[in-house]
Formats: sequence, C-alpha cells, structure tokens
Amino acid sequence: MDRASSLIYPGSRTLAGWWRLLAPMQPQAWWIGYAFVHRIEASVCVQRSEPVDSLTHHILAAIELEQRLGPNHVPGISLARLEDRLRLPAVMLRRLLVDIVRTDLIASATPESWHVSARGTQALQSRQVANLCNERRIFPFVELLDPAGQRTGAPLFLPLAECTGVPWEVDSAHRMDLSALPACLAQTTDWKQTFAFPGDVESIQAGSSTDAWKHVIVDRPQRVLLSVMIAGQQLVAFAVKVNGWGLDEKAPVLKLPISARAAWPGPAADVPHAAWQESWQAWCRERQLPAGEVNACQIAHRPPRLEIQAPPRLLQRLQASKSDLFKGEAWLLVGDGYVRTAAQLAVRPLS
Repeated sequence: MDRASSLIYPGSRTLAGWWRLLAPMQPQAWWIGYAFVHRIEASVCVQRSEPVDSLTHHILAAIELEQRLGPNHVPGISLARLEDRLRLPAVMLRRLLVDIVRTDLIASATPESWHVSARGTQALQSRQVANLCNERRIFPFVELLDPAGQRTGAPLFLPLAECTGVPWEVDSAHRMDLSALPACLAQTTDWKQTFAFPGDVESIQAGSSTDAWKHVIVDRPQRVLLSVMIAGQQLVAFAVKVNGWGLDEKAPVLKLPISARAAWPGPAADVPHAAWQESWQAWCRERQLPAGEVNACQIAHRPPRLEIQAPPRLLQRLQASKSDLFKGEAWLLVGDGYVRTAAQLAVRPLS
C-alpha cells in the first residue's frame, strides 16, 4: 500500500478554486484526502414494500368488515357471505382467495372460511405489503490507516457512493474480514441510522451447494480522493479526479449526520498548534521570507481559516510580492496522514 507521503495532494490555487465552488454551503471545516475503500458485493435478503392492488385491498376490507359484524364464535368468513358482500361470482372469488392466501394476507380458518391475518391487517391499514427477496448489493468499507498505511482499526462501513477512483492491490495485511458485513446487521438501529446502513437488509445469503456461485462475495478495492467538509449538521464528501483535479461538487458521494464525525478516518478535530506553526513557517520558507519576522507571527486556527498576526515589515514584503494571501486564495494542507486539514490563510497586522 502506498504511504501517505508518496501520494500527491492539490496545491493552494486548486484548493482556492474548489473553495469558490463549495463556499455557498458555508463549510465550517474542510479536509482533503484519500480513502481506501473495499466495495463488498454480496447477495442479501431484503425486505421490500410494495403497494397492495385495489382488488386485494377491497377483498381484505370486506373480510375485515364481516369479521366485525359477524358473531365472535365464528372462526372465519364463509364464501357465501363474501360472495354476497362483494357481488363476485363464486368461481372467481375462490380463485382470488387462493391467491391471497399464498401472500399470507388472509388465512383459511376452515376449508370454506377465511380471516384476515396479522400481515393482512397491516397491509389493509398501510396499503403496503412487505415481501422478502434476494438481490446483490454493494457495501463500502473504508480502511482506518496511519500515515505508513498500517491499520489502526477494522475497516468502517461508510455509504460512499460509486465515484472516480483507481483500483488498489490488497495485500495480506489489508484483506477484508467478511464477518464485518453480518456484524453490521447486528448493530443497533441508531448505529444504522447514523451510518446510513440500509435498514431493509434482513440477512446475508449463503446459498445451497447447488447455487453457491450466485452468493459469492466479491471485494472490489478502490482508492479515491475526497473533499470532505462539515456543512451545517452534516458531514459531506465530494469525489475528486486526481488527473486534472476536477471536483464534482454537484453530487456528494457521502452525506452523514455530524455525529458520525468521530468515526471518519481523517485527522483529529484539533490539529496541534505546533503543526500549524510548522506549516506556516514552511509556506514562508518557500517564499524566502525572513525567519525572524516569520517567527514573530502569532497564529490561531479558526476553521476553516488559519489567522495570522504578522509584524508590519512582513506584511509589507507580502504586499510587495502581490501574494495570493491578500486575495483569499492562499491555502495550506496540514498533517501527514492520508486525510489532511485544509485552512485558508488570513493575515492582519500584529497587535
């Protein structure tokens, strides 16, 4: 796996261009970085709600009405009573009742009488019926890594939509433990809502010996570059094309509540002051600014800005060089991990 230091990151002017696109969302914090994603494709059993057709709903309502009007000791509603209530031919009605029994919306109390089941009562009220079916789904898991590419924890489920990226070759140290998928199914409802795990998935399908090939679990690993920000009460991510640094700001690939921030595989919420100091000094060294004047600056990180109080002489040098700093287009990426904190440089006189 590539170390974080071996990957390329966007420069200041690229970040300034992205910021102009994202500024209308009023980001409160901003990160840029790489995510190593296992896109796990598996066969699952899902619960799907479908509308109850009008005729079935009409028959259920008729049975339910007869149940309420009839004597309590009668186990079910006879064909004759339903025929009289619905004004349908007996042959046609019997055929319809057989079909509805198969859907478990009604049950046969005796060979010639029926009553609405608990499932049928729910369908009658909601006009929806829940059915179980098998389908293949993709579940993204993101690696938790230190700057050297070593795991710091088990991969985390994140509902990262399909996006631009490059394949990465998974070595033995980064193979996906497929037990993580059924473990997600066992999580609490609150966890599933926080991380947008699909609530309709009931189970993972293993398959029998004759159709096991249909249920093979496939891992499609991918490395993606993301622009991640906090906007309002959400964590929002957009995909980036490394070739050309194109940001797809119109279609976020991830939206999670702010409560998911602690689990995001990026830098800590508070970058150490020393790291900001070092990054600011490195920025100044690249522009050959005097170390004494640079060291006299006072800095404070107030996301998404790094505010700098500079001595008058340093300000004059920056103004003479027509620095992008005065245009709001000077940015830093701070950190040595795969995901780095972005900050806009803002300068004012030292008080």
